[in-house]
Amino acid sequence: MLSGRITRLDRGWSTVLLSDGAIVRVRNLGVEVAVGDFVDVSSDIERVERVHERRSALTRRSSFEGARGTRQIVASNIDVVFVVHAVNAAVNQRRLERELVLAFDSGATPVVVLTKIDTLSPEAAEAVRESLAQVALGVDIVLVSSRTGEGIDLIRAHSPADTTVAFIGASGVGKSTLVNALVGHEVQRTAEVREDDQRGRHTTVAAELIALPGGAWLLDTPGLRAVTLWTSGIGIERAFRDVFEIADNCRFRDCKHLDEPDCAVLAAINAGTLPVLRLMAMRQLVAEELSVEEEQVERERAQDRRGFRRKKPQ
Repeated sequence: MLSGRITRLDRGWSTVLLSDGAIVRVRNLGVEVAVGDFVDVSSDIERVERVHERRSALTRRSSFEGARGTRQIVASNIDVVFVVHAVNAAVNQRRLERELVLAFDSGATPVVVLTKIDTLSPEAAEAVRESLAQVALGVDIVLVSSRTGEGIDLIRAHSPADTTVAFIGASGVGKSTLVNALVGHEVQRTAEVREDDQRGRHTTVAAELIALPGGAWLLDTPGLRAVTLWTSGIGIERAFRDVFEIADNCRFRDCKHLDEPDCAVLAAINAGTLPVLRLMAMRQLVAEELSVEEEQVERERAQDRRGFRRKKPQ
């Protein structure tokens, strides 16, 4: 049996970098695999036999039709998640909140990256950074330009040797251009974004593990149109730590922050020290998490019903 790491997935096939440096393409039928997984490959190099325990995993609810209540592992065994936004696009605090929940739940360290700073004045770029910093509490924010190279060294500082970093973000935010700048040559095809809404096409079509100069691994992912959450562990609590810290001062431990007496969260909103949109966004994500749990229960019940019908009468 051979050991290695999955560097790419393509419809039932895994590209695996073996420990001896060889690259093979094997079937992964019957096992749940993700790019970044450490695996054992059968001695005949035909299939993935075993997936090693993951130390971290970037997981979301599957967006595929008919896969309701199932998870999709976007990347595994990662140390840093770079959440990429374009500085010249509309500021989207709500999307960033979702991405941070996703990143915190993965077990990796999130870092926000603002790209294309060469398209705006330093003052305008700083205004975008300040806006996103309002929801990226305690998270480093790096400003970069892939065209001029400004800030690339800061990305490398978060990507030391023997670490794996992942890039997530919407299409058109400049992930592929940034990957090319980090690698030093073109490994990802790029495309221009539309002028009217600053959105782009998906130029990365599959998640792929790429070796970086300096000994790190970079996991580039296709643009995520929808940031759908899987069941959250500590992600919501860490992404909304300002709300949770204030809630510690509520009279009731199970306060819902609706109309309870001595609610510290509502008091903070009335005082203008906590934006009401933060509480509303948190409620929506909590509700989405509960919805995922309900979908899982319904899926399990449906499987049990199908299994019961297949049983032959005694």
